[in-house]
Amino acid sequence: MTWNLLGPSFAFSGLLTLFVDDYSEQYSMSEINEFTHMKGALRASLLIFETVAPLTMLVSVVVTYALWPNALRGGVEGATDGFIAKSILLQHNANVIMSLIKVGLLGGLPVRFSDMALAPLFDVFYIIFSWSFRFNWVPSGEPQFVYFFLDTTLGRTSTIALPLLLGILALFYAFFVIIDDILLILGGGQIAHVGLVATLSVIVCRFKD
Repeated sequence: MTWNLLGPSFAFSGLLTLFVDDYSEQYSMSEINEFTHMKGALRASLLIFETVAPLTMLVSVVVTYALWPNALRGGVEGATDGFIAKSILLQHNANVIMSLIKVGLLGGLPVRFSDMALAPLFDVFYIIFSWSFRFNWVPSGEPQFVYFFLDTTLGRTSTIALPLLLGILALFYAFFVIIDDILLILGGGQIAHVGLVATLSVIVCRFKD
C-alpha cells in the first residue's frame, strides 16, 4: 500500500512542477498559487506524502528487523525466498529510499507535526483491512494473518506489538519533520545530504540473508 501511494504522491509533485514551469512566464507565483486546481493538487500532494513517508520507513524496518529475522529463526529452507524476490525487495527497500531522496536530495515536501495523525490513521485502516480479510487468503477459509504480529491468536504478542509499532511510527514521522534541521546540524551541503540518505538507507534496508 505504501508502494502504491508513492506513485500518486510523486505524480502530483511532478505535474505541479510542470504546471508552474508552463505558467511562470504568464503569471507570478502568487497568482499561480491562487488557482483553485493548484491549491487542491498542492494539498493532495502534501497530505499523501505526509501519510506515506514515515510508513515507508516503518515497512522497511519491520521487514529488516522483525519479519526477515523471524523467518530465518524458523530454520525452514526457502523461508526467506519471498523477501529476496526482486519485486518484494523493491517494495520493501526502494519505497523508503525514494522517500529519503525526496526529502534529503530533491528539496522535498515539508512534513508537519500538525498532520501527524495521518500516518497512524492509515496504519489503523491497514490493520482493520488485514483482520477483515483473514478468512479470504487461502481457499480453505482458515484464518491467515499477513504478519505474525497481527495474529490475534498469539495472545499478548499483538497487544504489545501494535502500540509499539505506533510509537515507532511516531518517531519516524518526527524524523521526517526535523530532517531539515538534522541536515543543518550536519553542516548542509551535498556531502551531508547524500551521506544522510545513504546511511539511513543502509540502516533500514535489507537485501539478503
